[in-house]
Amino acid sequence: MITIVTDTSAGYSRAEADSRGIRLVSLAYLISGISYSEQPRGENGNYLDKMRGKLLKTSQPAPFAFSRIFEELTQNGGEVLCITLSSALSGTYSSAVKAAEPFGKSVRVVNSGTVNGGLHLFVDEAVNMLVGGLSLDAICGNLEEIKSKINTVFTVESLEPLKKGGRLVIGRSVNTTLNSRPILTLADSIRFVSNVRGVKPRIDALVSPMPESTRRIFLMKSGNVDTTRVESALSARFPHVKIHLRDVGPVVTVHVGEGAVGVAYISR
Repeated sequence: MITIVTDTSAGYSRAEADSRGIRLVSLAYLISGISYSEQPRGENGNYLDKMRGKLLKTSQPAPFAFSRIFEELTQNGGEVLCITLSSALSGTYSSAVKAAEPFGKSVRVVNSGTVNGGLHLFVDEAVNMLVGGLSLDAICGNLEEIKSKINTVFTVESLEPLKKGGRLVIGRSVNTTLNSRPILTLADSIRFVSNVRGVKPRIDALVSPMPESTRRIFLMKSGNVDTTRVESALSARFPHVKIHLRDVGPVVTVHVGEGAVGVAYISR
């Protein structure tokens, strides 16, 4: 039996994870030095109220957080496929790899190259292959190809959270002055695309890079942001694709700040 393990940054609710047979490893975030364990979507309480005006950090899970699950799941010949958020954004992948070492080929660890909606899409693809009866080797091989079909485009209100966390290296004139906001992409690492001024151009910059072959879409936000116009633009361009609306959760919020909006998608 193969069991999929991922981290809470994927944004699964407990019901979604249970229905897919997925095990979740909690990531940690710190508010003024006090550590909190990220829970499945919808179970993190009023974290935004607690975060405002405070010193924020995140912390990767220790290898033990993974190894105890791996040990449980590999008993009686079980196998594990562990999929983590991008190694460029967190040391979570490294912790999982270290934890997997004693288990040999029974545990495979895959770096998704993405987070939140993108990670959710990536893990769902693995679930579909597992349901289809593919072996662990076959699933891992296919995931490498699938990774290239997933991308995220997003924008933030402030660059400070990304810069403080070391997730963005400023190599060009990136700014949030006046009504200008940056457009960024995430595919393995975060990259600056352009500065955009005005609401409509900002929405266009989120939607226009998406290929016509897009087949699933996650519209993500951090905090109390009105994403109605982005959703309308997505629906107009992809009328037959369901748009999943998601709040990103506390760990991702630490790094993108309130007011961030992003679109994760997978193409055929």
